[in-house]
Amino acid sequence: MILRGWDRPDSITRDDLQGDRFDMQGINWEKLDTTRAKARVARLRLCSKKTNTQRATTLPNSENYFRFGKMNTTHRALISHFQLRNLISCTSRNDIYYASKTSTATKVIHTDASGRSVSCAMDLTSACGDSLNSFGFSITALTASEDVLIAGGFNGEYALTHLSSTFNTPPTAGFVTHEHNGIQNHIHTFSSRSSGKPQGVFCSNDRRLRVLDCDTNQFTYDFAYEQAINCSATSPDGRMRVIVGDFNETLITNAEAGVTFERLRTHTDHVFACAWADDGIHLATGAQDSRIVIWDARRWDHPLITIESEMACPRSLCFSPVGGGKRVLFAAEAQDFVNVIDAVTFDKRQVLDFYGEIGGMTVTPDGSSLFVANCDSKFGGIMEFERVGYGEQHGLTGDMWRHHPNVRVRRDEPWEWVPEHELDDHPLVILPAKARRRRGLGLGDFVI
Repeated sequence: MILRGWDRPDSITRDDLQGDRFDMQGINWEKLDTTRAKARVARLRLCSKKTNTQRATTLPNSENYFRFGKMNTTHRALISHFQLRNLISCTSRNDIYYASKTSTATKVIHTDASGRSVSCAMDLTSACGDSLNSFGFSITALTASEDVLIAGGFNGEYALTHLSSTFNTPPTAGFVTHEHNGIQNHIHTFSSRSSGKPQGVFCSNDRRLRVLDCDTNQFTYDFAYEQAINCSATSPDGRMRVIVGDFNETLITNAEAGVTFERLRTHTDHVFACAWADDGIHLATGAQDSRIVIWDARRWDHPLITIESEMACPRSLCFSPVGGGKRVLFAAEAQDFVNVIDAVTFDKRQVLDFYGEIGGMTVTPDGSSLFVANCDSKFGGIMEFERVGYGEQHGLTGDMWRHHPNVRVRRDEPWEWVPEHELDDHPLVILPAKARRRRGLGLGDFVI
């Protein structure tokens, strides 16, 4: 079947879906003389996971936390390195940023959930005039927070722009390192404990982790480790940091001194993803051994659970934000699957299933939408999955209740990352109490 002339609309919505005639990516499986289900079985046979003797739990695909909302087919993130998949970030549904490169330009593109609004957030085509950069800026890592947008490059470059700056203000650009193996593998931001100002954390292939004060554009910390650093995450209070890289261990360090005080030994291959939840207690790591490991920061002697991925190794992890509804962990694999894991019990999940290399994922700060950069050359685009189940009362449907002979009692399981009465005063919670209660009621569908 020749796909060259197979045109897709600029956007695909839930109302457009017609089963195997037109799926969420615009694929007509009937035209291909097969079904989506048969194609998935064949794909799973071809893409067998790495053999692993480590015990892991296969979670049932039984939940429904998100549903397909929309796919914008004209937006395509570009993967510069096959192992680095953090190339999309958002600060709201109206502000989505992703890495783009053509034969003549390297840019960070800004769009919104509709896909119709398009602008250049950072033009990096000639951002770093340096002999090491003769092939141009190739974006390998990207992150956006409320304050700043930061990109890292293949040759040790970085560029940042303050999102409150005037439109068309050129980015601040420079080099994290001039080492020949200075690829920027991952970037994340956190707020300084002393000043509250945004800090950028750069994980580099030259075995170093560096912290940049985004206001002064000065590197304030530079920590050396034994091997390449692939990813890191700072605890919400800014005191600890989890670091993973081209080694099997997970390092728990003092965020301000860089000193390792715990070495967690659970993976059997290099680790490329980690995340720390907003409760400051739960953290997760994902490695090339196709395992996702969940930890409780109150005890490091044993993980809470080791979870097996669906098909490929997990390349990107993030927890749902505080105030975003029932807590979940997102685990994006290298291809085809995003696992949405119940982060209350860690015993079940929803598997978001599509086709294509995944260039990254990002969750809106209010937890309402998940955006996935599908980088397939023919059927890729930016996919939006919308949160569902907001209207369900805590524990009303199913396993959050337990039965005694004479009374039905709700288990004391935390639904959110903090108790309900603390949400209104939490600095990271976006929506007020009334807005949180009204989510999921579908009021936008009423016609008066």
